[in-house]
Amino acid sequence: MALKYKLVQRRNLGVDQEDIPEKLYAQMISGDLVTFEDFIDEVGDSTVAGSAGVKAVLDRVNVVLARHLRNGRRVSVGELGTFRLNFGSTGVVGAGDFSTGLIREPRVRFLPGRALRTMKSLTSFERITPETDDSGTVNKPEDRPGIL
Repeated sequence: MALKYKLVQRRNLGVDQEDIPEKLYAQMISGDLVTFEDFIDEVGDSTVAGSAGVKAVLDRVNVVLARHLRNGRRVSVGELGTFRLNFGSTGVVGAGDFSTGLIREPRVRFLPGRALRTMKSLTSFERITPETDDSGTVNKPEDRPGIL
């Protein structure tokens, strides 16, 4: 199945922005959300652990992963991939001017394993265009889910 996208007009931030102030860019249209419960049920259906066992393992993975990341370690989760923390800071002229308050909040970085990297390279794309009714009016799909 292809990843769906639509074209949206946005401000051009490139070097040619004075000549062309706006350009069209692809914006992904997300599919349905697979809830955590549905995910663990599906994984549990194909293992001897069952959904309760899968949930217990994933809850424990989260605790152990956070502990190792807080201690500056990289954590390999097998074929899934590797997690690590990364951060940056505001620059200063001299070492005496530096303080830890200049360090930005760390971000969790994920490097996918081989199967997920292969999946990315095999992805296809499908453009979704707005529908028009008989009067020529464009029926735009909602960008965000809402209450009907």
